[in-house]
Amino acid sequence: MRIAIVIALAASLGGCADAAFAQVRITEFMYSGVNGEFVEITNTGAAAVDLTGWSFDDDSNLAGSFAIGALGTLAPGESAVVTEAVASDFRTAWGLCPSARIIGGNGQNLGRNDVINLYDGAGTRVDTLRFGDQTFPGTIRTQNAAGWVTAAGLGNDAIAQWTLATASDAESSRASAGGDIGSPGISTRSAQPFDPCATVGPRLRITEYLYDSADGEFVEFTNVGDAPADLSGWSFDDDSNASGTIALDALGIVQPGESVLLTDQTPAAFRTAWGLCAGVKVVGGNTAGLGRADQINLYDAGGARIDRLTYDDVTIVGSVRAKDRSAWVSGAGLGADQALAWTLSAAGDVENSTASAAGAIGSPGRSRRALFDFDPCAGTAGAPQVQVDVAQTTRRLDLAVNGGGAVAATMNDATDPAAVDGIALTFADPDGDAAALTIVANSSNAAVVPDSGLALSGSGATRTLRITPAGAGYSTITVRATDANNLVGTYVISYAASAANTDAQGWFTGASDASAAIAAGDHMLVADDENQRLRLYPRDHSGLAENGFDFTASLALTDLDGGLPREVDIEAGARSGDLVYWTGSHSNKKDNGAARPNRQRIFSTRLSGSGAAATLQYVARYDHLRTDLVNWDAGNGHGLGVNALGLAASAAIGVWPERDDGFNIEGLALAPTADGLYIAFRAPLLPTTQRRQALLIHATNLRNVIAAAPAGGSAAAGSVTFAAPILLDLGGRGIRDIVRAADGSYLIAAGPTAVATGIAPSDFRLYRWSGAAADAPVLLNADLATLAAAGSIETLLDTDLSGAAPLELLTDSGDTVWYADGIIAKDLAEPRWRKFAGGKVTVVVPPDDRIFGNGFDSP
Repeated sequence: MRIAIVIALAASLGGCADAAFAQVRITEFMYSGVNGEFVEITNTGAAAVDLTGWSFDDDSNLAGSFAIGALGTLAPGESAVVTEAVASDFRTAWGLCPSARIIGGNGQNLGRNDVINLYDGAGTRVDTLRFGDQTFPGTIRTQNAAGWVTAAGLGNDAIAQWTLATASDAESSRASAGGDIGSPGISTRSAQPFDPCATVGPRLRITEYLYDSADGEFVEFTNVGDAPADLSGWSFDDDSNASGTIALDALGIVQPGESVLLTDQTPAAFRTAWGLCAGVKVVGGNTAGLGRADQINLYDAGGARIDRLTYDDVTIVGSVRAKDRSAWVSGAGLGADQALAWTLSAAGDVENSTASAAGAIGSPGRSRRALFDFDPCAGTAGAPQVQVDVAQTTRRLDLAVNGGGAVAATMNDATDPAAVDGIALTFADPDGDAAALTIVANSSNAAVVPDSGLALSGSGATRTLRITPAGAGYSTITVRATDANNLVGTYVISYAASAANTDAQGWFTGASDASAAIAAGDHMLVADDENQRLRLYPRDHSGLAENGFDFTASLALTDLDGGLPREVDIEAGARSGDLVYWTGSHSNKKDNGAARPNRQRIFSTRLSGSGAAATLQYVARYDHLRTDLVNWDAGNGHGLGVNALGLAASAAIGVWPERDDGFNIEGLALAPTADGLYIAFRAPLLPTTQRRQALLIHATNLRNVIAAAPAGGSAAAGSVTFAAPILLDLGGRGIRDIVRAADGSYLIAAGPTAVATGIAPSDFRLYRWSGAAADAPVLLNADLATLAAAGSIETLLDTDLSGAAPLELLTDSGDTVWYADGIIAKDLAEPRWRKFAGGKVTVVVPPDDRIFGNGFDSP
């Protein structure tokens, strides 16, 4: 399972370069092409460059004309593309991977004779290129073939030093789907080459150790990369720091996700003591024994140290003592030589630790730090091996290297990863040539996937399997490899397909309760109200998240269930620059009104980068918003009378949130003031005598209160101040999401306080609100009924209310039955089968005819 992609994939970048030394340059352009014009820029310097505030313009020579800050931070050598085309269409046309940085929709279109201008965040022109084969005779004409800059022409505004692209030239130019020639996304002009699509490769790390027990000591090494690692010539040593001390050659080839062991016991005795199968690789007889204070050093075949752990529970305060209980590394500590980032094992912990024969506790032979699952016990000795080449298989699928895995799909999905990208497979025959194997794929349920829906391409030791569903339900897909001795190796895929929704354009898997989302370029960060994990999905491709960030450990959650924290119930998010605010519902339990204190969290994270490279870091939180709201109402802080809003009664234990008089926060938006946030309620509806209007409260200083929290804690209760409450007539509906547009107006997704029936007011509608308390929201003419069949519409991704582009929405599909089996999505035992939908709706936005041109009129 891909559980720590951010650690395994993200290289640490240095500080972002000062704009004056940025060295971001124009490196390729095409002014006209079948698949759209484009401009490529490349970081030719040695430091990362944050493109926040940067922009592009043509011969208008005006900074800010087309913002490109969404491209995020460019690593040294990394290229990005600005195009008039839709980013996903451009990516597909040129065969670019999800990690390639692209921003689409450029309206500053290039002509045959034009200028390309690149501006930094301060509006300073960083690079320019004037071109025109009519005004600059003898120079290139980039129609259907790109032009790329030579080393001599880099940053010099000299079109004569640009070269017209040809197939397989020095820039590795190629043809797009429409026949254009170029190499967008990669440039050789940087001294530090960067390939956004490069695989992680093999990566061995120390993941567990036990320095003393009745069943001996051990060190576990895990391949946390995405390609096999050959340990021929590798070695171990303790604090002697000498490569070659203990040879690890016998561990052989270590597959992605595979964990291997070094112990002072014999391999047979160690496997018996820990109940390990014969497939777990163990090197025994370690004579460089570990002590209470020691080092673990791992060396490659060239004698280079690959990983180290220094530990000592006496001199390193807070370090664990791994005697009779092993210690395992956290995601943050992987490869970092940080003894404080290791956890002492406990029976049944997240590493599934168990007891050895003599009572030691640990989990040797398996690690959750791996990106992929590997089963050392799968297969039969001597039989052919069928494995997934995880480096060549899209990250939008998560399949174990061997044995089998699970895949979810949707019928007629144009971006279904298993149908379009396919599953890369490798074959091996221990007794012969893999090319001689007989390879077939079969489906157990022809109504879901007929055999005609299984396409195997390739030859020799490699194949690609593409699966196209024909119906909703489940099937077992088995790939079999048979050798000359009739020995069979298999890979088994547990496959689930659902029917399409005509208004959905994407089906995102691995989570079902999409409750909030923030756009990050061509990706999106999505919250699931069942946990505290924020997942990073590409917006234009179905499948699993490509990354995830879990903030459970940062939120001081005290309400436990079986030893694990109950959910925060994240229901809304709002972004201000690189700060993103997320709020729990602050509600009681929905079916009986029981107290759920973990939900009373609102926290901020810092967003770095964009697209596939986007990352989140925890910043701060506040734990007392509900208390402050109730006390403000009870104390007549709004001047409307004591308990005029009835918040104390709504929040009382025993009152469930999904009713008109409940307490349930589901919207969060930037307020007009720099320090404030709007808190939007699904319930209660007001006034208390009628229960028809939605409630919005301006927490005037909430951003400052969150920022002022002490490290690891929260500001004291009573810190937040509020403006007068705002009541909005949404036709008897509450607020399910609210976002602020650039012009200061708001888009509101409205829905029932209880379960939607599709009949007003228990249906979903979109409204536009000016932002003025006296103005009534305007109902938009979007038809959400079809998309709502996929789940509750609770998440708005876009803030463009100009009507120029469709609005993008996500569904909370936790209660949706996807596979015609009566099981709702959140209850599916296989998490990869859970899914939510994304759809785009076109609305006609009524004009706002108010005039505010004199500087004193109030909206």
